[in-house]
Order: sequence, then C-alpha cells, then structure tokens
Amino acid sequence: MSKYFHLPIGDGYSLVAAEITMAEDIFKLVDSNREHLRTFLDFVDASVDVTLQENYIKMKLQGSANGTDKLFFIASGDQLIGTIDLHAIHPTVKKAEIGYWVHTDYTKKGVTSKAVRALCQYAFDVLKLNKLTIMADVRNIGSNKVAQSCGFTLLGTRPQDIFIYEEFQDMNEYYLLKESFR
Repeated sequence: MSKYFHLPIGDGYSLVAAEITMAEDIFKLVDSNREHLRTFLDFVDASVDVTLQENYIKMKLQGSANGTDKLFFIASGDQLIGTIDLHAIHPTVKKAEIGYWVHTDYTKKGVTSKAVRALCQYAFDVLKLNKLTIMADVRNIGSNKVAQSCGFTLLGTRPQDIFIYEEFQDMNEYYLLKESFR
C-alpha cells in the first residue's frame, strides 16, 4: 500500500497530493539534481535547506484553498521524482498555467508527458477549465517536447520574457483548449 494519496498515471508513476511533510523529500530531490534544475528554475540556488520547500508547499496549499493553485508531486512508486502544478488559476475565465519539473533520472521516459496529460484531464473534467497554457524556455528542448507531445499548440515566442541568473530568456507559449484535448 502506498504511503501517499495518489492518482496512478501509468507505468508505476502517479500524481501525489502535496503535503507539508514531503518538504524534506523535495529538498533532497532538488539538492541531488541542482545542475540539471538550475538551468531553467530560479529557486534552486536559494534552496539551501528544507525551509524553501516548506514555504512553497504552504503557499501552494493556501493557493489551493483560495482556488488559485493545485500542486501535485510526481512519484515513481513511493519515491517523489518531481512536481507539477496548476497556477494562476482563473475560475471565472476558466484557464490556468501548468508548471513542472522532474529529476534528471526520469527525463526522456515519458513521465512528464503522462503527468501533464493527467493534470489536463483533472483541470478540464474536475475544475471545469477551458484553457491551459505552458511556458517553456526556448532552450529547454525537453519541456517544449512535452508540451507538443501533449497536444499543446505553440502560440508564439515571448522575447526576453523572464530574467534568470542575470540574463533575459525567451519563452515559448503553448496552449490547449478543452475541446482539443483527448
């Protein structure tokens, strides 16, 4: 029996409901994968102990209570291997943005695509959203491939859209409408 409440997504992987008690596991996951994650995620250098993850989970759980966020962890069995979330949820206009990352040991295995598809299903069927977006750094080939493999359409590239590690980066914006999902 799993020690976490989870939703199976196939091949032994699942989405796990976030709990504050998971902060230590997430910190260890980030800490063991800094070089891979740092390229595209600005929180990695600030993650020096479990405090950042505790605060992040608390913020996301509060966002869930407010209807603006839904955080899940991605697991292989009972081992947490990444995160996926809906953020900037706008219930009145029925849209949200998806964000995700997985440990480098689980890239190029289709895990993230499975997680994104499951989260889309949840967003469309349970939350009754109509539009989902993914923002992917143009240099992040894997993230762009995930968006494309999950049926998202490239809307365009936003030049110099984020400032990370003292450099501006271009971001690809993808979208998926409920009517196009399946």
